[in-house]
Amino acid sequence: MEKKNISLEQGNGGREMNDLLNSFLGNLYRGDKWENFTNDSATFELPNKDTLCFTTDSFVVNPIKFPGGDIGHLAICGTINDLAVMGADPVGLSLSLIIEEGFDIETLNEIMGSINKISKEQQIPIVTGDTKVMEKGAIDKIVINVSGVGITKKIIDEEIITGDKIIISGGIGEHAVALLSQRFDFQTQIISDSKSIYLEMKKIRNLIKFAKDPTRGGIASVLNEVSNEKGIEIELEDSKIPIKKEVRTACNLLGLDPLELANEGRIITIVSKNNSNKVLEELKKFNEMAQIIGEVKSTSNKQGKVILKTSLGSRILQMPSGKIVPRIC
Repeated sequence: MEKKNISLEQGNGGREMNDLLNSFLGNLYRGDKWENFTNDSATFELPNKDTLCFTTDSFVVNPIKFPGGDIGHLAICGTINDLAVMGADPVGLSLSLIIEEGFDIETLNEIMGSINKISKEQQIPIVTGDTKVMEKGAIDKIVINVSGVGITKKIIDEEIITGDKIIISGGIGEHAVALLSQRFDFQTQIISDSKSIYLEMKKIRNLIKFAKDPTRGGIASVLNEVSNEKGIEIELEDSKIPIKKEVRTACNLLGLDPLELANEGRIITIVSKNNSNKVLEELKKFNEMAQIIGEVKSTSNKQGKVILKTSLGSRILQMPSGKIVPRIC
């Protein structure tokens, strides 16, 4: 039965959100010079043959401050990361704030401090923006939208073949668990993985075939997307997926699958067998938990498939569905 109202499931990065996007994206005017509309950044070929990458994202995280970051840090890093995984060098960002009437000015200054700090550290300036204030109760505290442009000579999108390796740049689920520890008031040593992955991507971008930052829907969503888009079968080894013990414990307590949880400072990449050890070596310089977690088994599966090998056998890893974890990024 067709829905008459939007639900939380339609914004969580899983199957329902993809269905919602597909229901209206085809009706939007896109011109004839832009490409990669459903990728992390849309792209436009410049007269000198370089490619302009353009991305935007809105951040509505709850709570707005969490172990390892806050909504401002998350917003800037998330936008930089969407440009970086395309192979681009970010050159400028916009910043738009929608603030609820009565919002604490000291907290706003802390958020702006986080934004300025990461912008300066990465040498990616904020060059334009907008601010609106809404009536009390019209929104929950603050919404931040950040857009960004970057330039690349080559988008990362090479042919994927059987035997290519799947690599994750660090432990998964840490952002989600850090944030949930504040929301549900439980003790943990886990802090969010929220960070810019631009420097890591600069080290590996000439060695890899595909890259994504596994945010909403986690690695389950990203790998299902790429398997469906490319028509490939991916096999993951559960025992090799890096998950900290505290993350696994929290997931067991809350009934969550760490493979579906948002990450805000991780890269999942597909690499040729020959380059896989070089890429892993570079990524381990940033996070010793970086790991090869699987490989491409077939490139002739028209509908795509992700298989998870466990100690008990194998199962299909489905695209996440339902209320995964709302308002987490």
